[in-house]
Amino acid sequence: MENNKTKIANINTNVKNNSKNRKHKSGFALFWKRLFRRDTRSFKMNKKFYLTSIIVLSALFVFSIAFIIVDRTTNLINYTPSPSEQAGWPTKLLAPFADMTSWVPTSSEYSDNGVPNLEKVSDETGLLYYHFGFIQPSTTKPLDSEGNIRWCWGGYDSISENGADAYQYSGIINQMQKVRDLGGDFCISFGGQYGKAPWIVSQDENKLYQMYLDVIKTYNCKRIDLDIEESNQGENENIVNARAIKRVQDETGVAVSLTIPIMPYGWEQKQINILKAYLNSGVDISLINSMTMCYGAGLLSGEDYGDASVRAITNAVEQMQTIYSNLGINLTPAQAYAKTGATMAIGYESSLYPTFTVAMAKKVANDAIKNNYGMISYWSINRDAKMESNQAITNIYTYFDALKGYAES
Repeated sequence: MENNKTKIANINTNVKNNSKNRKHKSGFALFWKRLFRRDTRSFKMNKKFYLTSIIVLSALFVFSIAFIIVDRTTNLINYTPSPSEQAGWPTKLLAPFADMTSWVPTSSEYSDNGVPNLEKVSDETGLLYYHFGFIQPSTTKPLDSEGNIRWCWGGYDSISENGADAYQYSGIINQMQKVRDLGGDFCISFGGQYGKAPWIVSQDENKLYQMYLDVIKTYNCKRIDLDIEESNQGENENIVNARAIKRVQDETGVAVSLTIPIMPYGWEQKQINILKAYLNSGVDISLINSMTMCYGAGLLSGEDYGDASVRAITNAVEQMQTIYSNLGINLTPAQAYAKTGATMAIGYESSLYPTFTVAMAKKVANDAIKNNYGMISYWSINRDAKMESNQAITNIYTYFDALKGYAES
């Protein structure tokens, strides 16, 4: 009997609880039903406002996504050179080449153990940045017994870290330090017009990588240049070299520029293939420096070398935009000019070419000012400072005086 009472009590309790739950559920459902009815009525009264808001917000969302995609894949919206690309150098750069192995008579005040006294040049002109040329493999024995590249200055194995000519080599080291003490810096250039470049004597990617790393660490380089001309322009050789450069750049953060030939109508296919070799390997190129010089018969009627150089750069900028666009990077004209360098061969080069006069150089400088080139340069400060004889240069620093307005603009 007691058990039955207990069962009945439990049943009654469950019934009460279920009744409470039904009331709770009914109240909950009624609340949302009323709320939805109010929201529906409000939506109907303000339908145009709500629809307009939804459309505007959706459009903003789609535009934001598109903006992000364009910015990340093409760099069209916000392309600026990274600190690694510029290596702390000015974005408008006047940096002549210095031939560090052309003997400067020790009787000259512009000689430091037979090498250019750039400290004196900097004191007199204010120039702080130079391209030092050229690192090359030894002309007598380019590779050692293990296949390592025996790099040196100008192909002279005596002028190197392990060379026998401590006198001239110490002058190079001294001038490196002097330029840096003045607040400037130097870019070491590999290759050059004469002789074989490192990437020609060796097609071993690891050996090339080790050589570049050795040079960079030896001189604490923040910036290097590849002077790719004459027989050093082979596409396959440069593809291997590009892979080595990419590895070095990833490890050290060194800025890399390319110096290549050009004609007034622009780069020829050989130079375009070179650019693609480095870009396709992922090398971050800070500047593409065109050698605006030695055009031969490539001039238009009434055109001089100054006019032809401006035309060459104009065409190169358009070509650069196309090359980068094919890689998914859309450079504006201003961005392409910022990655552009122009290097002139000042004075008398040879009987094959007209003299590159100061007036011609001024035309290039004016266009560089107008379009904000990334750099103008010339071969060489040795000529301009009259450290060496040039039949077309009679006064010191005449070309620097014609070009300095670019750096000051």
